[in-house]
Amino acid sequence: MISGIHISSSQMVIKKGDEANKQSLPEFKNSQIIKAKILQLLPNGKTRILVNNQKIVAKTAMLLKPGEEVQLKVISQQDATILKLINPLNQMTTKQIASLVSLFVKNNSTPDLSNINDIKNTSNSKVDRIREILYEISLKSDKSDKTFLPKLIAKSGITYENKIANVLSDSIPAKSIKVILNSLLKQDFKGIIFQELLTSNAQNLRTAETMKVASAFLETIENFQLLNHQSSDSGRFLLPFPVFSESAFSFGQLLIDTGDKNKSKKQDGNKVINISFLLNMSKLGPLKADFSILKKEITGRFLLVDDDTCEYVRSMIDELKVRLEKIEYHALNIECQTAKKEEIQPGTFIETLIQAGGDDRVLNIVI
Repeated sequence: MISGIHISSSQMVIKKGDEANKQSLPEFKNSQIIKAKILQLLPNGKTRILVNNQKIVAKTAMLLKPGEEVQLKVISQQDATILKLINPLNQMTTKQIASLVSLFVKNNSTPDLSNINDIKNTSNSKVDRIREILYEISLKSDKSDKTFLPKLIAKSGITYENKIANVLSDSIPAKSIKVILNSLLKQDFKGIIFQELLTSNAQNLRTAETMKVASAFLETIENFQLLNHQSSDSGRFLLPFPVFSESAFSFGQLLIDTGDKNKSKKQDGNKVINISFLLNMSKLGPLKADFSILKKEITGRFLLVDDDTCEYVRSMIDELKVRLEKIEYHALNIECQTAKKEEIQPGTFIETLIQAGGDDRVLNIVI
């Protein structure tokens, strides 16, 4: 429900003689496009922004949020510099959100990526390497894997650009950069798909359809990167992960909450880490698991589709506690509950991250 409507100009005004701007201002040029980060909302309609690593105070009537990034255009420079909002950065569109949700919808298979037979006997082609990486980072139901999360972060494509940036920022001879980058591409899910799209020649309908699917999958990975960047200040990150079962893949969700980095000043050793899983089990149906971890102590709950399924999982909690003790984790309390329908929907975590910036019900119209 919308409780109010806020209409504002799309301009920011930076007064050169403002007491808050004692330092020299960055050099602006008319029609220049700049990026700014909202640092702090101040009284009297002012806001502190970060431009080119300099903190500046500007006056604006726009409803902005700390942590938000915006793109601005310099439209005037006389007694004051006037910046016009072009668009907020990192805002998820309805189409982008839909692409994320569709990845987790039951029976939403991905051609040529999910129907996989004899995974361990694949050849060295790029498509087979995609399958191998999916298998390597997938959650298997038959055994535990202590390296699951590190492999997921390293190979799922979520950190692809960071890897490239680290290589380019190091003092590496030009001749070696290409070799290192090629090696990284082969180890990264996004990289191998990107490389395949660049080098493939879609001469037949089947290849063209495969490339279309790969391109859509690549776009979905990039949308996850955008979502995580948008919610990074809240300390919450959503990672999709493949689940391997009966020679096929489906996808689950892993939500990691490390706490608001702008508010939490606790040392890492005393910080509560919240971890949630959301996935469709082949026989148990939708399952959501919420766990809080403080040092080596765990509390949590399982949310399941009905009472019978809940009772079955409840009967296995004692065994879970024993397994946790073997890896030096102490389970204080673990419960099972029958979930409300909205709690186990595919878009539950995504909605949580999108709403992380605030729960206001004001329609903000910028003109």
